[in-house]
Amino acid sequence: MSAPLPLGPARILLVDGDFRTSQRLATLLEEDGFSVEVVCDGASALALLAADPLPNILITELHVPLTDGATIALFARSRNPDLQIIVLTRHANQPLPPAFGSKSPVVLSKPLDYARLIEVLVVQSPAIRSAPLAVHG
Repeated sequence: MSAPLPLGPARILLVDGDFRTSQRLATLLEEDGFSVEVVCDGASALALLAADPLPNILITELHVPLTDGATIALFARSRNPDLQIIVLTRHANQPLPPAFGSKSPVVLSKPLDYARLIEVLVVQSPAIRSAPLAVHG
């Protein structure tokens, strides 16, 4: 099992099949002090998660090309059981696949409420609670 690096900005891996939208979200998060890596398919996400250092936070859609968000989350948790996972979906009422296991991720619906995302990140991530954020509305 590997652990995320304790120093520096919180590292986020953002997995989203829509590159333009994910780049916009990454820009906002970077402006708020996060380090963000964006990938547009599950294979790329799994490759990054197989290497060190691991991100502190995984943000993924349920449906991404070449795999699914549950598979990505399961692999990520196999490397770090305490990894914070946030699932983005247009189908918020859809039940999560059992692959997420007993430690359910936070589910946020699209279109994304950015202020809510920041709230979730700050409340659930001890690594960033003390970091000042410039929240965009």
